[in-house]
Amino acid sequence: MAITKKKKGTPPKKTFRGLLKGEFLVNSGSEQNWKFMLFLVGLAFMSISSSHWIDRKVVRISELQNNVEDLKSQYTDKHRDLMRLQLETEIINRTEVFGLKIPDRQPYYLVDKIYDEK
Repeated sequence: MAITKKKKGTPPKKTFRGLLKGEFLVNSGSEQNWKFMLFLVGLAFMSISSSHWIDRKVVRISELQNNVEDLKSQYTDKHRDLMRLQLETEIINRTEVFGLKIPDRQPYYLVDKIYDEK
């Protein structure tokens, strides 16, 4: 069994087992790996926070759309009621409570005649 010496200038072997153990984070030159990992974590944080922000916006938009639909239905109800109240029969029925009714004969107009003296 011969023991082989590692050369000082050669980088360590990169194996899958070494990747699972996390050797790339503790070996020499791992400072660049840590910087890259922090960069990836920052990107992941930004991605997650932006997706949550968009979800909140979507929920807010759906709430506002529901409110608009409710207000449109209220508008149509009020408009229908207003049109019904403007009918002549409805006006007659509501004014009879106060003793007002449609006269049987035509009204007459008083006209002031102006005479020019020339």
